[in-house]
Amino acid sequence: MSDSAAETVEQTGSEHVSGSDGYPEEYRLLELTPEIAAQLDADTTFVVRGRDTDSAVLIDATEQAYAMHTAHTSNSMYLLTRDNGQLTLRTKLHQVFDLQPTRPQVRARVLEVLKWDTRGAFRGTEFEHEGVTDESVTNGVRVTDTVLDQHVQAGHAHVRRVLDDVLAFRHNATGHWRVLDAGYACDLLRIILATHVERDWPLDALRADTVYSALHAESPHILPEVVDAVLRRFATEHEGVFAMDTRRVCVFLAEQIFASSGSRAWPVPEFLRALRATMPPQLTLDVDMDAWNSRSISTSVVGKLAVATSAPADEHLLHSPNGVPASLTLLLPVDNNTLPQDTRARMRDLFAVKSKWTAREMRPFLEDLVADESAVAKAVDSWLLKFGRGVRGTNGESVYTSRIN
Repeated sequence: MSDSAAETVEQTGSEHVSGSDGYPEEYRLLELTPEIAAQLDADTTFVVRGRDTDSAVLIDATEQAYAMHTAHTSNSMYLLTRDNGQLTLRTKLHQVFDLQPTRPQVRARVLEVLKWDTRGAFRGTEFEHEGVTDESVTNGVRVTDTVLDQHVQAGHAHVRRVLDDVLAFRHNATGHWRVLDAGYACDLLRIILATHVERDWPLDALRADTVYSALHAESPHILPEVVDAVLRRFATEHEGVFAMDTRRVCVFLAEQIFASSGSRAWPVPEFLRALRATMPPQLTLDVDMDAWNSRSISTSVVGKLAVATSAPADEHLLHSPNGVPASLTLLLPVDNNTLPQDTRARMRDLFAVKSKWTAREMRPFLEDLVADESAVAKAVDSWLLKFGRGVRGTNGESVYTSRIN
């Protein structure tokens, strides 16, 4: 109710409005989007997530996230309720919450929270007491579902997908989330694949309980939830059946190769030799060298892990129609987990990695900042126009350098 409407009620005397000075009861109005309004029923649950220092995010029943922005109204609004036939003035409002679709940085926050557990990565129950001091046990945070809810701005299904991707598992006995050691996970993967050969399991129809029973018979210390975490990371799951995914394995092994060498550039032939050397023999790595030239890197298994560059003598070929051949292409690692969440700061860091980018090359490293996945290309183009200077390359693509000071 606006000021003028309130005055009309008082002047006509048709209704008596009671209320105390100062409007002690606090209320907030939320302007619903059509999508959220359509979900309203008795069984629908909406949650608001975020730390005190975060901008609040509302998660709807479909796990879509909405940023809650304060919008000021031009007129005051009065919130009235009818109690025993009498109107009661609850509060006077000058603002409402406006909802805008957003894409919170869930992966970065999940990784941050998991690192609070001072025990480090899980390498097996037999190693759990190594290097653990009384101080680390006392001061370390144990990451539970409640802790994740308090700090991660996403629904449970979204958080679970991220936990699967970062090789985390929930300890059945304690309810604590832990990250698996990468080497331990690789060892378990190799054991699973070796057992698949021994027992003639189909790689596209693995069941977690069957795999665990076989591994537990040989290694009693193995936990079923750990086996499940390894399968969820390296295989796709449908109704409890897992199909080993060679691409997922390749991406994980590529991450480990890049992490082992810091920020040095990898010649494509050398990288592929390293990838072949670490690839389990039961999985086939089909490498077509034509698919590893500089123009193809953004869509390869390392598309979100590295960007293509070359020696100075071949730099003029990077943005030519055919690009730099695979034999001369260099891979510059880019760790997405350490990139800033602010758009300007992230683009500044990307231009520091490589001075010249096309929208196609930069898109994999910016898409997580866009709320609507269908609008990624448009958003990246607008950011490059805002923060970069574009020149048309010989292949027709615009090549951008930084204009950020």
